[in-house]
Amino acid sequence: MTSLSYLNDKDNFDATTDPAATESSQVERIVRAIAGGIAEGKLIADQRLPSIRAMAAEHRVSRDTVQRGYDKLVAGGHLYARRGAGFYVAAVPMPPVRDTTPRPTVDLEPFQLIHTSLPPDRCPGSGVLLHDDGSVDELHRIVKGVVASGQRLGGYGDPAGYLPLRQQLQNKLRIEGIDAPLPSILTVPGCVAGLTLVVRSFIRPRSLVLVEDPASFIHTTVLLAQGAEIMRVPREADGPDLDVLRLLCERYRPAMFLMTSVLHNPTGSSLSLPKARKLIEIAAEFDMMVVDDASYADLSHPAGARPVVPLAVLDQLDHVIHVGGSSHILAPDVGTGYVVAHERRMELLRLFRPAQGLGNMLIQERVLYRLLSNGLYRRRCERIRAMLAQRATAIRHALAEAGCTVAPAGGGLFLWADLGQDKSGVDVARRMLKHGFLTAPGSHFSPPKTDNSHMRFNVTTTTPAALAALAACL
Repeated sequence: MTSLSYLNDKDNFDATTDPAATESSQVERIVRAIAGGIAEGKLIADQRLPSIRAMAAEHRVSRDTVQRGYDKLVAGGHLYARRGAGFYVAAVPMPPVRDTTPRPTVDLEPFQLIHTSLPPDRCPGSGVLLHDDGSVDELHRIVKGVVASGQRLGGYGDPAGYLPLRQQLQNKLRIEGIDAPLPSILTVPGCVAGLTLVVRSFIRPRSLVLVEDPASFIHTTVLLAQGAEIMRVPREADGPDLDVLRLLCERYRPAMFLMTSVLHNPTGSSLSLPKARKLIEIAAEFDMMVVDDASYADLSHPAGARPVVPLAVLDQLDHVIHVGGSSHILAPDVGTGYVVAHERRMELLRLFRPAQGLGNMLIQERVLYRLLSNGLYRRRCERIRAMLAQRATAIRHALAEAGCTVAPAGGGLFLWADLGQDKSGVDVARRMLKHGFLTAPGSHFSPPKTDNSHMRFNVTTTTPAALAALAACL
């Protein structure tokens, strides 16, 4: 067993010199001493540390104190754990525990794709699904019916959400293959609110979280707002690069992987079944929480040449938290989101749930309930999928004629196009804006200050005029 005798040197950790020291201060002494030993070269890469029992006995502290100190060092990147084998010095030390590096700031520019004064036909980069008049009229009738039903207002409702709606969501999830007990389902004001609730519940400042590259700017914004550290896993045509994912898990032991299994934003790709199974195995091996943003899942064709299923179908909520919603099928201003998680995670989710809106969307929840209970939601999804497929085919052809390479996609709202190796997505976006069109360059979805030749197109707002302007700008 390796002895860390230097910890008893002057100015280093020695619990016996301070009998009145609190457990918290003893934990911090362990952290500072071991981190300092790594920085000074007294502890080398892959060196095994004493077991928790041996460390506690040698320095006359509790095992819990040592465990907490080791856990902090793992979270800080100084150590890594091997299941059943103990704790080891990490190969490349992370910055000191008391790091004063300025935190990254949230880039607000991509939010213009959601909040813009331009009309929809001028926003080929929009993130909002533009419905036809018939779908809008249908939704208006449902909303009017809910209001006219005499729904009594004035209370906060069920803290978990409208019970009949949650029962309908339970049925919907069961049809999709997710067996979720009713207490495992919470409603929230929308998918973004659901992601925010999950991150707020389980992530603390400086927690390491993995996201995909490219990824929705909503994912990074929610995490940065909570003070998380972000690392990226490249997204391939059939899902995240699992080799990179495993390396990051082995090296850093991230707390969470925030991703999209079905109709990824911005690429439109979906996770393949073999890769989904391996991802679940990695999550179980490293006890990593996987948050699956299923915002666009209802836009996916339920049947096809390649099976596409949400991760929760395979995992049954053991390590996966499923976040879904109706904002794209209905409209952002009347959509309702929901979070589905294992019962052991629900305590924290219920604790933070009131911060997402005490009123429980009394009208919106009942709108979705009516659509689900009378079968209108399913038929609405079918019409939207057919419309998206038809429009995507025409726009894909037009983009190819303009010299763009469009990534394969299994339906959904977006097409992910490569403008050409010699093209800058940011430069093209600026030229398009001068023509009066708001676009979504790839830099909105990759690390800050990273330019590339990609651009995301919304198939419901990309008009012939926008495509003609793009051809001119290219």
